[in-house]
Amino acid sequence: ALLVLEKANLDDKVTFSKTAVTNLESGAVKIGLVEGDQVSVKDSLYALLLKSANEVANGLAEHVSGSISVFAELMNARAAELGCTNTHFVNPNGLNSDQQYTTCRDMAKIALACYADPTYRQIADTVSYELPATNVHPARTVTTTNKLLQPGSGYYRSDAHGMKTGFTTQAGRCFVTFAQKDGHTYGLVILGSNSQN
Repeated sequence: ALLVLEKANLDDKVTFSKTAVTNLESGAVKIGLVEGDQVSVKDSLYALLLKSANEVANGLAEHVSGSISVFAELMNARAAELGCTNTHFVNPNGLNSDQQYTTCRDMAKIALACYADPTYRQIADTVSYELPATNVHPARTVTTTNKLLQPGSGYYRSDAHGMKTGFTTQAGRCFVTFAQKDGHTYGLVILGSNSQN
């Protein structure tokens, strides 16, 4: 998302390729986009950050760099610029790969750069967003997977900020968030949890 915000215009249209919508492991979260769907970069970022739509990550990667593999190279270069020393990306969505890894410290460095971007913060802090109709699909709503942002969830915190949740069978439950309280900003990175709570 950070690279997309740095390299693309929010009003650009992403045209989803067959590779983007089918190059996913079984059980991967998606919003059901199909080849030929056209979605703005802005709406794609909402689907990516709120719903964790993996085909959207692929489509955004192709839109920015032409291919998933070239985008992964850009991700690695940007991570290195941010001071990450134990991170290597091979895809834009974090789905399982033996060649893909990171650490809590590196995720915190990436999260700080995301948190500094007001558009990222606005999108990540959103609870629910209506994706407009595409040339193929009717309008639909995506809701954040971050329970800290959902009033009435039992986990709601008014001082919490969005950032990102994640899950794969290999990585476990992962979570990056910020909170502001009493004039201080606190960050939290959890990787590899086996609990949803």
